[in-house]
Amino acid sequence: MTSGRTAILAIAIVLGVVVGGVGVYLVTSKSPGKGTVSIHVKDCADDWAHVNVIFSEVKIHAANARNESTWRSIKLQTRTVGLAALSDLSELLSFGNVSAGKYTQMREVVIDAPGTMTNGTIVNFTVPSGELKTTHPFTVTADYTETLTLDFHLDRCMVQNGSG
Repeated sequence: MTSGRTAILAIAIVLGVVVGGVGVYLVTSKSPGKGTVSIHVKDCADDWAHVNVIFSEVKIHAANARNESTWRSIKLQTRTVGLAALSDLSELLSFGNVSAGKYTQMREVVIDAPGTMTNGTIVNFTVPSGELKTTHPFTVTADYTETLTLDFHLDRCMVQNGSG
C-alpha cells in the first residue's frame, strides 16, 4: 500500500511541476500584444471658408516590413473632414487596434477635396498619388493608445499648377 501512495504522490508532484511550468511560461512569454492607434486631423486655415477632405482609408506600415501585405488598415470613424473649421481643435479620423510595435509610415487615402476660399473662389484640390504620406515613425505599446495628429497647413501644402 505504501508504494501505491508513493506512486500517486510522485505523479501528483510531476503534474504540479508540469502545470506550474506551463503557467509560468504563459505568464512570462513575450507576445507583442495589441495597442490602439487614434489618428486625428487639424488645420491652421487662413483664407479658406471650407476645405472638405474625403478620406476613404488610413493605413500604417510596420517597421522592417518589406511588402505591401504588411500595411494595416485602421477603421475610419469620420470620412469627410472640414479642415477650415479645425484651426484650434482636432477631429478624430480613425481609431483601431493594431499589433504592438514600431511603425514607420502612414498613408491617408483621399478621394476628393473640394474647397471654397473666403472670397468665394471654388477650388478642387487633387492629391496626385491619391494618398497623403507621412514617414514619421511611432511606436504602439500594448494596452496603450498612441494618439497621432495630422496637422495640415493649407498655405504650405498647396501648389498651384498650370491648370489651377
